[in-house]
Order: sequence, then structure tokens, then C-alpha cells
Amino acid sequence: MIKLKQIVNEILSISEGGKLFGAEAARVSTQEMNDVFKEVSPKLTKYFKKMELSRALPSKENHGDIDIVFISQPIRQTTEMSLKGAFGQNLLKFSKNGNIHSVLYHSDSINKNVHIDFIQSTDEEDFSSIFEYLSYNDFSGIIGVLARQLGFSYSSEGFFKVFVDKKGRHHKILLTKNLRNGLKVLGYESVLPSFDEIKTNDDIISFITSSPLFDSDDYVGQTMNHSDRKRVRAGRPSADYIRKKLIESDKHRTITDPDFFLKKLFPDMYDKLREEMIRIDSIVIPKSKYNGEWLMKTFPQIKPGPVIGKVLKFWHEKYGDKLDDVEEEELTIITSDFLKTL
Repeated sequence: MIKLKQIVNEILSISEGGKLFGAEAARVSTQEMNDVFKEVSPKLTKYFKKMELSRALPSKENHGDIDIVFISQPIRQTTEMSLKGAFGQNLLKFSKNGNIHSVLYHSDSINKNVHIDFIQSTDEEDFSSIFEYLSYNDFSGIIGVLARQLGFSYSSEGFFKVFVDKKGRHHKILLTKNLRNGLKVLGYESVLPSFDEIKTNDDIISFITSSPLFDSDDYVGQTMNHSDRKRVRAGRPSADYIRKKLIESDKHRTITDPDFFLKKLFPDMYDKLREEMIRIDSIVIPKSKYNGEWLMKTFPQIKPGPVIGKVLKFWHEKYGDKLDDVEEEELTIITSDFLKTL
């Protein structure tokens, strides 16, 4: 299963304007999007046991692609084979990236070639997380900035606590696959019923600013890191509008403990989190031959500072406890490429 920071970065980056298929894919109105979903759904029941059209913002007038979340039937064939079997000659092009299956499809009902992303989930919990995360276009990326500032991660894989152990290593600890509960932890329990009533960007702004953990300073340029800038999708008019209004709200946290609602609403979850943090801190990891000293020796341009920590974190996320098994030449190439992204 592809990580949802990849899901959203990839789905949303290629879908905006139909970039994956270029000018071959027409933009569609909300009504046309619904018509296409009604057209393809009966063709897919043989192959998919569950499917839903992602919940777009009702005020969004047109769309670069159509996102459909699905769970496959227990059949022994690839999703590509299923889509080709379902659509026949109407399937003009196919592309796969992780669990995102993209097609250029000719819709008979609207007489247009359209870009459809079929996003595969493994089970009901996974389906729910992906579906909720894709809701309302820019919402999840923007709420993700708040989550990160508070030490959490809000993604299609679920809601995580980001724990920095005593060695400075970062760990994502799953708290729940239920993103509604994640929103409660972020301070939105009292307004959660209104989530299903969101229709406009202004509704998103009103919802996000309602949490006592919200702080408009989190969205100021110098406060955000590279990942935050990707989350808010800078340059996209609707996302820029939301961010601008969040900053202009000039609201600041009235509760300073980021775990306040986790402790209050989910005490058992918080206790398990504490146990996992203690367990992680108790693990003794042998000193690797690849460390800050090796990094500065191999890349003389690197000096003591935050870059070393970022590289060590990158190594840990990529290789885990297999780092020492990596050939030096491979690690040098991989690290060189990573440094170019900083």
C-alpha cells in the first residue's frame, strides 16, 4: 500500500488539470463526474466488492480527474486486467503507481475522454481512511499542517503520533485508523457533526479555526517546512485562499498541551501510546558504521547541524535495522540524491 503522503501528492499533483494524460483528458463538471461514476459502477461490480466516488467539495465546479476508492473482489487477476475486462475499448490508456490505477476512459454518457484514478484499499478500515482523507479537496493537506505542528500525522493510513526517541530518531506510532477520531484528538469533537455539512472553502476555514489547538501562526511561511508546503499545495488558488484566510484569522491556541484531547477523550489510547514510547526508548540499537562521521567524510560539504539529522532520519526510514547491510556505493548514491532535495 502506497503511503498517503505519496497517494495525495501523486493523486493531487497528476490529477490537477489532468496532467498524467495531458490535454487528452477533459475537465468535468460535478454533474458529469457523477454521471461517469454511475456509468462505470455497474461495469465494475464483478471485480470490485466496494467502491465509492470520493467526496468533492460541492462548490468546486470542475475537476481534472475522478477519484474512486475501491476494494477488489477476491479474484485472481490484476486490477489492470479487471479494468480492461470491465471497460473494453473504452479504456484508452492505463497507468499504475502503487495502489493508484489511472485510466484514460471514454465516457459514453458525457461523450468525453476522462481521467479516472482507482485507488485500491485492502480492507474496510483502509477504505475508510483513504476515503476520509480524500474528502473535500484541500482539507486534509491543510489539516495535516496543524497535525504536524502538534506532533501528529494525519494521513490516509490513519492518525499517528510522531515520537522522537532519546536518540533523536522519529517514529510514527499508529493511534487509530479512524480519521474522525483523529480530528477529535486535534480538538474538533464539538464541531465534528458539521464536517459532513462542509460545502465551500469558507466552511473549511470555519471548521479548521474552531479548534482550541488551532494557531494561525502554523501557516505562516517561515513556520512551515518543505512537507507543509506540499500539504498546502501552494500556488493552487483554492488552497492559497484557505491558507490566507487561516493566517488572517489571527487565532491562537487556547490549549497548549497537544495531547490534551487525546488524554481526555481516549485515555486507553494514550496509555498504550505511553507504553509504546517507553518500549521504543528501551531498545538498544547497535552503533552503525554509517553515522554522522561517515556522512561528513563522504560528503565534505556537510557540516555539523540539522542536515545530518535529516539524513540519519532518511536512512532509518529507508533501511531500518538493515542499514549496515547496504553497500557503501549504493548508500553514497542514494544519499547524494536525497541531499539534492534539501
